[in-house]
Amino acid sequence: MSPELEIFRRKPTGPHLCSNPVVLVHGAFTGAWCWNEHFLTYFADKGYETISFSLRGHGGSGGRNIRNLASIDDYVEDLETVIDTLGQTPILIGHSMGGYVVQKYLEKHPARAVVLMSSVPPEGLLANNAMMAMSQPDLFLQMFWLQAIGPHTLLRDRLGRAMLSSDVASDDGMIYFGRLETESHRALMDMAGTNPVFLSPADLPPMLVIGSKRDEIVPSELVHHTAARYDADYILLDHIAHAMMLDTHWQDAADNILGWMKKTLAHEGDSSKSKNAA
Repeated sequence: MSPELEIFRRKPTGPHLCSNPVVLVHGAFTGAWCWNEHFLTYFADKGYETISFSLRGHGGSGGRNIRNLASIDDYVEDLETVIDTLGQTPILIGHSMGGYVVQKYLEKHPARAVVLMSSVPPEGLLANNAMMAMSQPDLFLQMFWLQAIGPHTLLRDRLGRAMLSSDVASDDGMIYFGRLETESHRALMDMAGTNPVFLSPADLPPMLVIGSKRDEIVPSELVHHTAARYDADYILLDHIAHAMMLDTHWQDAADNILGWMKKTLAHEGDSSKSKNAA
């Protein structure tokens, strides 16, 4: 059973563009706060009921004292708990580890549409970690220390540049970096290969996989691999770092996601009408 979860809901400020709510799933080391800076309001203002929440042990959710014991399956249970309150099949947007949680959720549950942002690939982190250790050993070591000691100021320069573009104001970057927290050891082990994803492209809802050419944490090669694995739509952005929702150019990511959602859901609606007419 999920502990008490921190949940934020934002209703559309104007007409509802879609009856399916958007649920935002954050990645490792963060909480719902990373969506609340921009994305929560952006999608609500565009006509979607939008929900962000903190996984157990993160942000304002319960379970912090046993966070290291939380598994990916526990995080999927948290997502199930949030979705059960909605009464509608959701549109899911998952970032990094949150994308992996979304993939595991889809093994047993439907979704109206799915967006994976700089997501951990279905095979997990082994290839990702190997690539980082070989090509960027300094960043690999700083990721290790982030998990070991938390967001220490000695880590901010190199790790901060990997997470956020250099043109993010230093004050904002420091505030964001200071809000990071260590991740569950068990969840990281699950993504290292102990809890792989089993999904068939034939069983998936419409899916967009979006990444960045300059993402140093989940490189574009792995983003492309994920898209190919699922036969999903694929967008690769310029001039944006791993933490897309907090970056200076966050709206480039949001606009591309919104455009894809509008086009995809309209097409699905047209297909449904055609089937019904037939």
